[in-house]
Amino acid sequence: MKKYFFSFSLAILFSCNPDTTVKQDDGTSKPDPIIARIKGPLFNTDSAFNNIKTQVAFGPRIPDTKAHKNCADYFIQKLKSYNLTVTTQKTSGTTPIDQRLIEITNIFASYHPERKERILLLAHWDTRAFADHEEDPALSKKPFDGANDGASGAGLLLEIGRILQTQDPNIGIDLLFSDAEDGGLDNGAPEGWCIGTQYWTQHMPQNYTARFGILLDMVAGRGATFPREGTGMYYAASVVEKVWSAAGRLGYGAVFINDVVGRTTDDHLYINTYARIPCIDIVHYNKFERNYNPWHHKLSDNMEIIDTYIIQIVGNVLVDVIYNELPK
Repeated sequence: MKKYFFSFSLAILFSCNPDTTVKQDDGTSKPDPIIARIKGPLFNTDSAFNNIKTQVAFGPRIPDTKAHKNCADYFIQKLKSYNLTVTTQKTSGTTPIDQRLIEITNIFASYHPERKERILLLAHWDTRAFADHEEDPALSKKPFDGANDGASGAGLLLEIGRILQTQDPNIGIDLLFSDAEDGGLDNGAPEGWCIGTQYWTQHMPQNYTARFGILLDMVAGRGATFPREGTGMYYAASVVEKVWSAAGRLGYGAVFINDVVGRTTDDHLYINTYARIPCIDIVHYNKFERNYNPWHHKLSDNMEIIDTYIIQIVGNVLVDVIYNELPK
């Protein structure tokens, strides 16, 4: 991961203290009735952590490498074991970072594909070719583990796939593992990033749509905070509000913070603009340093910085949102 946070700020599109009273016929008022939240299944942090660890054990999942192929096989086997309908989508493309023509593999897993009402969850699973944010030139061409940037989002998606078998959310769920996200240049064209997602949005299943999408990117790093990311705010502010409100109700306001930051080029940009599905980004960003985490595109992005506390928070928020999105 990638991309560009623009310098402008966005107006906050929500109120911290909304009026929750309704007028009665006699002129008095009373609070809105409290609607009980549905309690979803337990999100198993150890399971998600092991999903991340297994990916890292394959080695850097750089497209068109043995580690990349082995990891794809692992995803497919795991997803099928959860009785999900799994399809793979292959294409080829050139990543700007290393100018290689590569085979690209997107993996799409569906829970109850016959249901019309759906939620799309996605994460990229590839690893950037080089640790090009290292200051030492001798290190900047070395591959890195990509434990947080790549493996974390995919690891959480696998755990969501598992728990769907334990309790039906009564809505269709799709899991997209997108490839070739992390091969762009910091000073290059936006189209150099998210190549797999760009292809998927132009070759989706026939008549596919979803109520909304949630992208997971770098969601397990130590000390992570997730501000309201600008591209999601621009295209899907109501979805941002849905997710961040869920986090607040669960007591996670110190991690899912209400600050709005600038727009970023990430997979959700193309879900919004090409697929026309309102999609947001849960992404680790430090508002004070105006940058991503300290391990971004560095050799230190390894299992040592993966935090089970953060995994549990993100997992619990996803479960709450999924299991309270009732069919209409």
